[in-house]
Amino acid sequence: MAKAKVIVFDLFDTLIREVDFHFSSGLSYLHENILSEDTDKVDFLNYVDKHWKVLFEKRNEDNSELPFEDELLDFKNKYGFKSELSMEEIQYNCVNIMNTIELFEDTIPDLEELKALGIPVYLLSNSAFKRKVMNRYIDQYDLEKYFVNTHYSSDYRIKKPHKDLFQIVYDDIKKYDNSIKMNEIYFVGDNFKADVLGSGDFGFTPVFLNREQAPGTNKEKVIEISNLKEILEVIR
Repeated sequence: MAKAKVIVFDLFDTLIREVDFHFSSGLSYLHENILSEDTDKVDFLNYVDKHWKVLFEKRNEDNSELPFEDELLDFKNKYGFKSELSMEEIQYNCVNIMNTIELFEDTIPDLEELKALGIPVYLLSNSAFKRKVMNRYIDQYDLEKYFVNTHYSSDYRIKKPHKDLFQIVYDDIKKYDNSIKMNEIYFVGDNFKADVLGSGDFGFTPVFLNREQAPGTNKEKVIEISNLKEILEVIR
C-alpha cells in the first residue's frame, strides 16, 4: 500500500452529518420571499415537479450534475423576482433552509492533526450548489481553511463517480506537487459507489468511512474505518 501524501475528503456524511434534507422547504422559501407576488404556488410546484424533477432524476443515469443555479435562473425568467437579493445570497439561503446538518465530533480534530502532519487536504463533494455558495456554507463551521482547494460537482456539471471529476481533482493536486502518484492520494468517503468505487476505479487509494459499521457493504475489501481518527492510524 502506497504511503498517503494527500487526503481528499467527501463532505456530507463524511465530515458533516446530513441530519435532514427538505427540498420542499427551499421551494416554499422561494415562493414566499423571492418570486413575484402574482406567482401561483400550485402552478409553481407543479412546474418544478413536471420539469425539474425529470431533469434531476436523469442525473442518476449518466452521473451528470444539475446546478441549482440553473433552476433558479429558470424560475426568474418564468415567474420574475420581487427580491433584490443576489443569486448567490438566494442560493445560500436555500441551502441552509433545505439542509439540517451538524459537524461530526471527530472532523476538526482530524483536520487539525493532518495539518500538523503537513499532509495536504482537498475536498470533493457532490452538490447541487456551486463553490462560492458551498464554501460559504461549510465556513459556518470554519472548515474552508483546512483545504488546499475545494471542488463541487455543480461547477463541472458531472458528479461522482464520474471519472472526469476525479481527474479534475488529480490535475489540481499535480499543480501542488507534480511528483505525486495516483495511489498516493487517499480518498475518504461514506458512499461506497460514488466515493469508494469511483475513486478506486480512477486510481486513488479509497478509504471507506463506515460510521454505522453496516456489514456486507465492503465486498471489495478496501481500507475501512469507522471514524476519522482511524485515518490517522492508516496513513501512519
